Amino acid sequence: MIWKTILILSLSLFAFDSQSPQLKMHGDRQAEALPRELTETETQKILGEESPKPRVEATLKISDLRLASALKFVEESQYKSAAQDVDVYAALIVYADAYTRKLPSSQTKDRSNCLKKIEQAIFKQTRTVDAVLRQFPVDYREEVGPKINEVKKIRLRAVDDLLGGGNIIKTSE
Repeated sequence: MIWKTILILSLSLFAFDSQSPQLKMHGDRQAEALPRELTETETQKILGEESPKPRVEATLKISDLRLASALKFVEESQYKSAAQDVDVYAALIVYADAYTRKLPSSQTKDRSNCLKKIEQAIFKQTRTVDAVLRQFPVDYREEVGPKINEVKKIRLRAVDDLLGGGNIIKTSE
Protein backbone atom coordinates (compact mmCIF):
# COMPACT_ATOMS: atom_id res chain seq x y z
CA MET A 1 0.00 0.00 0.00
CA ILE A 2 2.71 2.46 0.94
CA TRP A 3 4.69 1.69 -2.20
CA LYS A 4 1.74 2.98 -4.29
CA THR A 5 1.85 6.29 -2.43
CA ILE A 6 5.60 6.58 -2.89
CA LEU A 7 5.29 5.73 -6.58
CA ILE A 8 2.56 8.31 -7.14
CA LEU A 9 4.49 11.01 -5.29
CA SER A 10 7.72 10.32 -7.15
CA LEU A 11 5.94 10.27 -10.52
CA SER A 12 4.16 13.54 -9.77
CA LEU A 13 7.42 15.18 -8.71
CA PHE A 14 9.06 13.97 -11.90
CA ALA A 15 6.15 15.20 -14.03
CA PHE A 16 6.12 18.68 -12.49
CA ASP A 17 9.88 19.05 -12.53
CA SER A 18 10.26 18.05 -16.17
CA GLN A 19 7.93 20.75 -17.48
CA SER A 20 9.22 22.61 -20.46
CA PRO A 21 10.87 25.95 -19.56
CA GLN A 22 7.96 27.83 -21.12
CA LEU A 23 5.52 26.24 -18.66
CA LYS A 24 7.51 26.98 -15.53
CA MET A 25 6.79 29.99 -13.40
CA HIS A 26 8.45 33.29 -14.35
CA GLY A 27 11.06 33.10 -11.59
CA ASP A 28 11.95 29.51 -12.49
CA ARG A 29 12.83 30.25 -16.11
CA GLN A 30 16.02 28.60 -17.22
CA ALA A 31 18.71 30.51 -19.06
CA GLU A 32 18.33 28.21 -22.08
CA ALA A 33 14.71 29.27 -22.60
CA LEU A 34 13.63 32.26 -24.60
CA PRO A 35 11.61 34.83 -22.65
CA ARG A 36 7.86 34.25 -22.81
CA GLU A 37 7.33 37.96 -23.37
CA LEU A 38 8.67 37.73 -26.92
CA THR A 39 6.21 38.02 -29.76
CA GLU A 40 5.66 35.00 -31.98
CA THR A 41 7.55 36.75 -34.79
CA GLU A 42 10.55 37.43 -32.57
CA THR A 43 10.59 33.86 -31.30
CA GLN A 44 10.36 32.41 -34.81
CA LYS A 45 13.12 34.72 -36.04
CA ILE A 46 15.48 33.42 -33.35
CA LEU A 47 14.50 29.76 -33.53
CA GLY A 48 14.47 29.84 -37.33
CA GLU A 49 18.24 30.19 -37.36
CA GLU A 50 19.94 26.82 -37.32
CA SER A 51 23.62 27.68 -36.94
CA PRO A 52 25.04 29.38 -33.84
CA LYS A 53 26.28 32.69 -35.25
CA PRO A 54 23.03 33.69 -37.04
CA ARG A 55 20.97 32.62 -34.01
CA VAL A 56 23.04 34.74 -31.65
CA GLU A 57 22.98 37.65 -34.09
CA ALA A 58 19.17 37.44 -34.35
CA THR A 59 18.88 37.30 -30.57
CA LEU A 60 21.14 40.33 -30.16
CA LYS A 61 19.25 42.28 -32.82
CA ILE A 62 15.97 41.69 -31.01
CA SER A 63 17.57 42.57 -27.67
CA ASP A 64 18.77 45.83 -29.22
CA LEU A 65 15.23 46.60 -30.41
CA ARG A 66 13.84 45.88 -26.94
CA LEU A 67 16.40 48.18 -25.34
CA ALA A 68 15.54 50.96 -27.80
CA SER A 69 11.87 50.42 -26.96
CA ALA A 70 12.68 50.65 -23.24
CA LEU A 71 14.45 53.97 -23.82
CA LYS A 72 11.43 55.31 -25.70
CA PHE A 73 9.06 54.16 -22.94
CA VAL A 74 11.17 55.63 -20.14
CA GLU A 75 11.36 58.97 -21.97
CA GLU A 76 7.55 58.92 -22.13
CA SER A 77 7.40 58.08 -18.39
CA GLN A 78 5.89 54.65 -19.09
CA TYR A 79 8.10 52.98 -16.52
CA LYS A 80 6.29 49.65 -16.26
CA SER A 81 6.56 49.01 -20.01
CA ALA A 82 10.17 50.16 -19.97
CA ALA A 83 10.98 47.80 -17.10
CA GLN A 84 9.38 44.91 -18.99
CA ASP A 85 11.47 45.67 -22.07
CA VAL A 86 14.64 45.86 -19.96
CA ASP A 87 13.71 42.46 -18.46
CA VAL A 88 13.31 40.99 -21.93
CA TYR A 89 16.58 42.60 -23.07
CA ALA A 90 18.46 41.06 -20.14
CA ALA A 91 16.77 37.67 -20.64
CA LEU A 92 17.76 37.66 -24.32
CA ILE A 93 21.40 38.39 -23.46
CA VAL A 94 21.33 35.60 -20.86
CA TYR A 95 19.79 33.27 -23.46
CA ALA A 96 22.44 34.14 -26.07
CA ASP A 97 25.20 33.54 -23.53
CA ALA A 98 23.74 30.22 -22.33
CA TYR A 99 23.19 29.05 -25.91
CA THR A 100 26.76 29.93 -26.83
CA ARG A 101 28.28 28.25 -23.78
CA LYS A 102 26.25 25.09 -24.51
CA LEU A 103 27.97 24.63 -27.87
CA PRO A 104 30.09 21.46 -28.03
CA SER A 105 33.87 21.68 -27.91
CA SER A 106 33.97 20.78 -31.61
CA GLN A 107 32.50 24.22 -32.34
CA THR A 108 35.14 26.29 -30.56
CA LYS A 109 35.43 28.76 -33.42
CA ASP A 110 31.67 29.37 -33.48
CA ARG A 111 31.68 29.72 -29.70
CA SER A 112 34.45 32.33 -29.82
CA ASN A 113 32.71 34.24 -32.60
CA CYS A 114 29.43 34.25 -30.69
CA LEU A 115 31.08 35.36 -27.44
CA LYS A 116 32.76 38.18 -29.34
CA LYS A 117 29.40 39.25 -30.83
CA ILE A 118 27.77 39.16 -27.39
CA GLU A 119 30.56 41.20 -25.81
CA GLN A 120 30.48 43.79 -28.59
CA ALA A 121 26.70 44.10 -28.43
CA ILE A 122 26.72 44.64 -24.67
CA PHE A 123 29.51 47.21 -25.01
CA LYS A 124 27.63 49.03 -27.76
CA GLN A 125 24.46 49.10 -25.63
CA THR A 126 26.16 50.35 -22.45
CA ARG A 127 25.28 54.01 -22.93
CA THR A 128 21.67 53.23 -23.76
CA VAL A 129 21.37 50.98 -20.71
CA ASP A 130 22.85 53.70 -18.50
CA ALA A 131 20.46 56.29 -19.99
CA VAL A 132 17.47 54.05 -19.29
CA LEU A 133 18.60 53.35 -15.72
CA ARG A 134 19.18 57.06 -14.99
CA GLN A 135 15.65 57.93 -16.06
CA PHE A 136 13.95 55.23 -14.00
CA PRO A 137 12.52 56.15 -10.59
CA VAL A 138 14.34 54.47 -7.71
CA ASP A 139 11.83 51.64 -7.23
CA TYR A 140 12.04 50.58 -10.88
CA ARG A 141 15.81 50.99 -10.89
CA GLU A 142 16.10 48.63 -7.94
CA GLU A 143 13.95 46.11 -9.82
CA VAL A 144 15.98 46.07 -13.05
CA GLY A 145 19.40 46.74 -11.53
CA PRO A 146 20.26 43.10 -10.73
CA LYS A 147 19.32 42.04 -14.26
CA ILE A 148 21.58 44.67 -15.77
CA ASN A 149 24.37 43.60 -13.42
CA GLU A 150 23.95 40.05 -14.74
CA VAL A 151 24.36 41.38 -18.30
CA LYS A 152 27.55 43.17 -17.22
CA LYS A 153 28.85 39.92 -15.71
CA ILE A 154 28.14 38.12 -18.98
CA ARG A 155 30.23 40.70 -20.82
CA LEU A 156 33.06 40.27 -18.33
CA ARG A 157 32.97 36.48 -18.67
CA ALA A 158 32.95 36.77 -22.46
CA VAL A 159 36.03 39.00 -22.40
CA ASP A 160 37.70 36.62 -19.98
CA ASP A 161 36.97 33.61 -22.18
CA LEU A 162 38.11 35.37 -25.33
CA LEU A 163 41.35 36.76 -23.94
CA GLY A 164 42.44 34.19 -21.43
CA GLY A 165 40.39 31.07 -21.83
CA GLY A 166 38.44 31.90 -18.68
CA ASN A 167 41.54 32.05 -16.46
CA ILE A 168 42.42 35.75 -16.30
CA ILE A 169 39.62 37.23 -14.23
CA LYS A 170 39.03 35.62 -10.86
CA THR A 171 35.79 36.35 -9.06
CA SER A 172 34.37 35.27 -5.75
CA GLU A 173 31.53 33.41 -7.49
